[in-house]
Amino acid sequence: MTESWHETETDLDAEEHALDFWSRHRDELQTGEFWADRIKKLRGEPEKRLALAIANLPLPASFREAAIASRALIRDKRKQKIKYDEELALLYWLAAINSFSIPYSDVLKEPGYNVVESVPGKKLKGLPFSYQSLGYKKLELLNKTDVKWLSELWGEPEEHITLHEMHNDIWREYEGKLKAKRMNRDREFMKSINELGSSPAQLPNPLNDSKGSSKGKWLIAGIVIALILAAVYGG
Repeated sequence: MTESWHETETDLDAEEHALDFWSRHRDELQTGEFWADRIKKLRGEPEKRLALAIANLPLPASFREAAIASRALIRDKRKQKIKYDEELALLYWLAAINSFSIPYSDVLKEPGYNVVESVPGKKLKGLPFSYQSLGYKKLELLNKTDVKWLSELWGEPEEHITLHEMHNDIWREYEGKLKAKRMNRDREFMKSINELGSSPAQLPNPLNDSKGSSKGKWLIAGIVIALILAAVYGG
């Protein structure tokens, strides 16, 4: 099991990571140790804050937290008059990768985050781009100060687009894969419902049993709810 999303290499790696990721997050919520609470305690420790944020990619909030930590590291180096090229490059990389997502997928009728989560981290990190071709105006993670730093060190880019626009073919590929997965899951769900409904030995028929009709209806409702929950949490 790959612990970090950005280290996943295959579609299966990404899928297994997502299942484990959300399982761990549910456990954390129950124990009161959610990462968003822990990271607030690291405001004076940008390196630890950055590490925790990157460990929780590709959550939108983790991109924001990683950017905040990167800015803190840059400011510290600027005060000491030390080069901060690597920290600025990391900040720009975070903004670029973040721009691959969109708020909502019309194809899936779901948040765009679901598509990003299904893309192996190494595949997304490997998408070619440059500062000159991507620019900064459409990268929502960057603020005015970030742009000032970038312009001072790297000059002005030739174009301004998002990674979503630049590599839309990859987005559509994984959007299509996720849609096929959802459709297959729905078919399996309906198949299981039909199989339950066509097996009189398993369930009482409330229409033929006036005394047990209420009990039968509640039993069917319980099974349907259980199947829905299994479909949702089973991916």
